[in-house]
Amino acid sequence: MNGKALADLTDPKDKTKVVKTAGQQVDGFGQLMDDGTTMCGNWLHSGVFTEAGNNAQRRSTADPTGLGMFHQWTFSWPANRRVMYNRASADAAGKPWDAKRVGIQWNGEKWVGDVPDIKPDSKPGEFGAFIMLPEGVGRLYSAGLNDGPFPEHYEAVEAPIANPLHPNVSSNPVSKRFTSDKDVYGKADQFPIVCTTYRLTEHFHYWTQHQKDGKLNQVQPGFFVEIPEGLAREKGIANGSNVRVVSARGQIEGVAMVTKRLRPMKVDGKDLWQIGFPIHWGFAGDPSHTGPLANLLTPSAQDPNTWTPEYKAFLVRLEKA
Repeated sequence: MNGKALADLTDPKDKTKVVKTAGQQVDGFGQLMDDGTTMCGNWLHSGVFTEAGNNAQRRSTADPTGLGMFHQWTFSWPANRRVMYNRASADAAGKPWDAKRVGIQWNGEKWVGDVPDIKPDSKPGEFGAFIMLPEGVGRLYSAGLNDGPFPEHYEAVEAPIANPLHPNVSSNPVSKRFTSDKDVYGKADQFPIVCTTYRLTEHFHYWTQHQKDGKLNQVQPGFFVEIPEGLAREKGIANGSNVRVVSARGQIEGVAMVTKRLRPMKVDGKDLWQIGFPIHWGFAGDPSHTGPLANLLTPSAQDPNTWTPEYKAFLVRLEKA
């Protein structure tokens, strides 16, 4: 993961000087090459485990900056940098804006202080603070947005209430929506309960279900629907019984897990209930660990800028199965 040299690496400024011999761990992603002479599992984590050992185990509380950076306390990826875009803490000439709180500064040869978020020996003026942007400066908003530039509150496409800020435009009018016969949306009068999906500590996405007789599957062996105590009483649902969750798009069944964790939301004097279930089951994998597919219920409505679907808030009804 950290990365190592597959061949001797020389100093770019002095080709006669070998900085890493073949087989040694690199010091960070700055030593990684694009010619096959190095390997690395993830450049962000390069520098965690160098020839000095496991830097994530460091526990020094030394803080020469006085800013709470603690560079010798474990490892902060990338490059053990403690403040992103820290070039912004100095003026155009490399002089700190606040001499008493120095993030980084130019000493005539290189940037010192925190690990610079620019090329360490680049002279002032060569790079801006925001190196991922061509202009090198920060943006209030990005060009080319389908929605924006400033944030606005919208309810989900499937919401149990109208938007309290502007009920005539309740959900985002430019959200991405598909129009096939599978992409239908429900109304609160038919589907009055808010549903959400989540992950479990013991599983990893849908991968764990492919571990036949896996220990993680033994710890979380079956699909369940988490239901608040009050809603369970209303529906006459007992903990451990079978329930059915129905949305405008489909239905799934599972074991009821009655819990104190989910509490009703009070809106206009009425209780709004929320239920939830994990995503880690599906039609594929170990036959003993297949189960309901979460996306049989979730909507395809998407954020207009990122196209992220609204998998975390949609409407359902709950029934005994």
